[in-house]
Amino acid sequence: MERKVKKVFEFFVKGEDFRHLGDATLYIKKTLERFFENDNCFKNTEFHSNKDFLRRLGICMYETESNIVIHATNGGVKVMLCCDRIRVVTVDEGPGIRSLISAFTPGFSTASDLARAHGFGAGIGLNNIQKLADFFVIVSRANENTKSMFEIWRNCAEHDERRVAMKIKNIVNKLGLEILTKRINLEKEVADAYACDLLSNVLSKAREETAWLTVQTHLNIVGVASIKRVPIIIITEGNSVPEETVRKAEENKILIARAKEDTFELSGKLYNLFDEEGCK
Repeated sequence: MERKVKKVFEFFVKGEDFRHLGDATLYIKKTLERFFENDNCFKNTEFHSNKDFLRRLGICMYETESNIVIHATNGGVKVMLCCDRIRVVTVDEGPGIRSLISAFTPGFSTASDLARAHGFGAGIGLNNIQKLADFFVIVSRANENTKSMFEIWRNCAEHDERRVAMKIKNIVNKLGLEILTKRINLEKEVADAYACDLLSNVLSKAREETAWLTVQTHLNIVGVASIKRVPIIIITEGNSVPEETVRKAEENKILIARAKEDTFELSGKLYNLFDEEGCK
């Protein structure tokens, strides 16, 4: 296949800038969706028709951004669009990785208390990239910059098994949820639900068009929801939600609703609701 680079995007990512974490990923996903529609190289091809391609790209991009924000002073991300693949190259200015073997061990993390307070530190970020990318290489050692590259290749088919979907307004009404965002389409549908407070787990395991249950209320939940195409975030335990989180959700057309129940109780109610609707 042709390897000519059609388009290059470059981003600067600042360490500990959790407010803007995910901005580069969202920009790339939205830009590529438009690009695939209009460029003859991609029009009517698997790139355009395969949602899984953008899903995998979005997760790997977000994990790459997260690694810079969590561990480095700053870094650069270069995205190269070719006719047969997307290539993402990163170089950061940080402390380096003392042991790549440890870094790829699920659960191992050197995330700071600040990063953990924002929902990071599950220790599966590099594993997510390794699992989802078609090619991935990372070079790092203590006290040196970390360099990485991953590629997402054009796929031949899409496997998108789905449950019977249910409208968000039915979920809100039957569970008695409090809607916090304004002017959000309640006619959208979800076909599944996922309960988790670790952002890396949500990126890795939650399906698209899913209702997400969490106690987290910080700004980064909106970025993760946007990347995973989650149309509704349900905040459990009646937790208060910062205004900036609500505003960002409205900007991204994501509904935030609040429930008085804890995650365990609400998950049971939501499961029964899907069961009643025939969504097994």
